[in-house]
Amino acid sequence: MDAGSAGPRRRVGIAIARKSIVTKTGDGGETGLLYGGRVKKTDPRTEAYGAVDEAISTLGAARALVKDRGRHAIILRIQSELFTVGAELATDAAEYGKLEQHFMIVTPDFTGRIELEIVDLERRVPLPDAFVIPGGTQAAAALDVARAVLRRAERRIVGLQQGGQLHNPEVLRYTNRLSDLLFMLARAEEGTAVKPLTGRRVAGRPAAPARTRPAPRRRSRA
Repeated sequence: MDAGSAGPRRRVGIAIARKSIVTKTGDGGETGLLYGGRVKKTDPRTEAYGAVDEAISTLGAARALVKDRGRHAIILRIQSELFTVGAELATDAAEYGKLEQHFMIVTPDFTGRIELEIVDLERRVPLPDAFVIPGGTQAAAALDVARAVLRRAERRIVGLQQGGQLHNPEVLRYTNRLSDLLFMLARAEEGTAVKPLTGRRVAGRPAAPARTRPAPRRRSRA
């Protein structure tokens, strides 16, 4: 209404057009790297950062089950750090300089922090002397799933390294160490309230089966 009118004033809202997440640019089986142009969705880099994305999501499912504030905070930080890992993997090695200009990269500090957290958990959490069968608690089982997914991502990263497509070797060191931390976080979640199931360790090599002697052949009469 006009400034001189006596009626009530209404706030004027500014409509902001929202961009749809549907782009349709990937309908042909291609996707865009962060830096490096478009590649096939089966490209080794896409496989690598796609596996990292899966790990982030599975960690989210685990975090939703974790009640301990300290472990909850660690998992949330790890999810954030894995986005940095994903950005590295989504960058062509020839374009790495652009990534460094605009985004954080994985540094030895990332790996060092993980190692300190592993040492702290090893000091406080007893480990069974056998292979652990996941499933002691829901949160621990979810963390073990996340660890297995991260191991797959690590294998994809090794493939990139072997193909000369991994610019920053700290990415591989970090992911390798991180799976160890997830294992320890899972054991911490099981704690002493639930005794984890463990696989049996063979005490010795099983004895070879006894060899049976062949039956004597009968001699034919002439």
